[in-house]
Amino acid sequence: METKFIESDPYSPIGYVYSMSTKLFSVNSLQKIDVWQSPFFGKVLTCDGVVQVTERDEFIYHEMLAHVALHSHVNPTSVLIVGGGDGGTLREVLKHECVSKVVMVEIDPEVINVAKQFFPSLSCGFSDERAQIIIADGADYILQCKEKFDVILVDSTDPVGPAISLYDEEFFQNANNILTEQGLFVIQSESIHFHLNIVQEIQRKLAKCFPIRDLYTAPIATYAGNWWTFSIASKAPVSRYPCNNVIKECRYYAEDVHISAYLPFSLFGKLNILEPTFNRL
Repeated sequence: METKFIESDPYSPIGYVYSMSTKLFSVNSLQKIDVWQSPFFGKVLTCDGVVQVTERDEFIYHEMLAHVALHSHVNPTSVLIVGGGDGGTLREVLKHECVSKVVMVEIDPEVINVAKQFFPSLSCGFSDERAQIIIADGADYILQCKEKFDVILVDSTDPVGPAISLYDEEFFQNANNILTEQGLFVIQSESIHFHLNIVQEIQRKLAKCFPIRDLYTAPIATYAGNWWTFSIASKAPVSRYPCNNVIKECRYYAEDVHISAYLPFSLFGKLNILEPTFNRL
């Protein structure tokens, strides 16, 4: 018998309803974590009543969060992932042989435990010798960190609760401080359809901390608003085109996807978003 799961997204003007076969697991940690079985989406991970991962479409989000930055850097060898406890972003980063070290900082160890138990296709990277998993608050880790990274990826939940500090201007500046001179910073920045004010605010904050910034997007059916954005920033000039060989082990990401994912320049003014400063060529 199917169960109707109604998503309780604090930023969505509509309520998404999912048909679930059964609830496989539930635990209360820093957030309420549930794992569901869906006849269409496969296993579904929800945190505080909001869908985070489905087996059917998780690859779109994780590939786009990881590969745009990693293919925009000449030689990314060190990567920091803030959040990302399900392991999907880590899996994608580890596809790059040039990456010799990945530090993943997750505040909630239960997310990692659940991923290992129920989502082996996402959590496969945890056993890689290049991966170092740290249980800590990402904002605190970046503030105290003494090493530099070529790429920082922020794979967080919506900017509420434990994740709210990851969207502060102070956090963006601290991230800038631990990037190498050619380093890149990426954070998921919600939907243009439903959360334009959040997208605008993130871009304004990034502009105060980074001289170079831009916005790219991907279609994600299971995230409220569907037209999802990723804010990307750097302290050195960056092209909107890939600058190293595009890996072939992806289901969605590709060179033409990389190029077309960037929001057209003509839309920035219409949407009242600061004009991007990535190289237009």
